[in-house]
Amino acid sequence: MRHETIKTGKLITFEGGEGAGKSTQVSILANRLTQSGHQVIATREPGGSPAAEEIREVLLSGKAKPFGAFAEALLFSVARQDHVDAVINDALAKGS
Repeated sequence: MRHETIKTGKLITFEGGEGAGKSTQVSILANRLTQSGHQVIATREPGGSPAAEEIREVLLSGKAKPFGAFAEALLFSVARQDHVDAVINDALAKGS
């Protein structure tokens, strides 16, 4: 009987406030993993997919503020869902 190995990806997240150095740390880790032969996809939130990047623009521009905190939270949620659907799930399934 032949056993097949299923290759699955890993998801690593970095959390922290603005200016905490997340982008710097993501870059360092992505470079290190790539040099070690791993396939790496680095994304950001909000953003990470074309639709989520458009939502990011709205959020960061302040255009959503007049609609209140709930509307902003909804936009973050929609951006995340699109990012997961358009980028993350596919990458994990491919072993990235």
